[in-house]
Amino acid sequence: MANFNFKKRSLGSGPHLLGILLILAGLFALASPLFLKSDSSLEKVLAVGIGAVVIGLFIVSLYSGTLIDFTHNRFKEYQSIGGYRFGEWVALPDISCVKVISRSYKSTNTPNGISPTLSGRVTDFKTLIYSDSSEPVLSFEYANKDKAVKHAKQLAADLNADLVLNISA
Repeated sequence: MANFNFKKRSLGSGPHLLGILLILAGLFALASPLFLKSDSSLEKVLAVGIGAVVIGLFIVSLYSGTLIDFTHNRFKEYQSIGGYRFGEWVALPDISCVKVISRSYKSTNTPNGISPTLSGRVTDFKTLIYSDSSEPVLSFEYANKDKAVKHAKQLAADLNADLVLNISA
């Protein structure tokens, strides 16, 4: 594989969830004249519906990530807006190790009167890419163990590095 693309995006939370909700609301507004009686003009319905869908698509298309180019031995941390990635390429040092670690903690969200107050044990998995220094060159965080291990194996093979799995069950 010539490239590895890690996207930091969660469609089920934060602003991306707002974008999905705006898209759904816009589609509902566009479809509402078919089954709801309203005194609103067709122009207003179209303006609200199309406006909500466009803003929602824009919000969903915003994310950040890291792109690794194995053929030119470089990487860039980027911001993506509408599919266009903005960021500077940086030379990738010689990589000696790709490590996967896990971290478990108790997660709670602050009661705010709107969202439910949930708490529970959460385990995150990090893929760390090391050169000769003790600090990782790059790190990627996953919620899914299998995806973290799969991507770490792919990175280790493409970077010709050792793979170390320090994860708990």
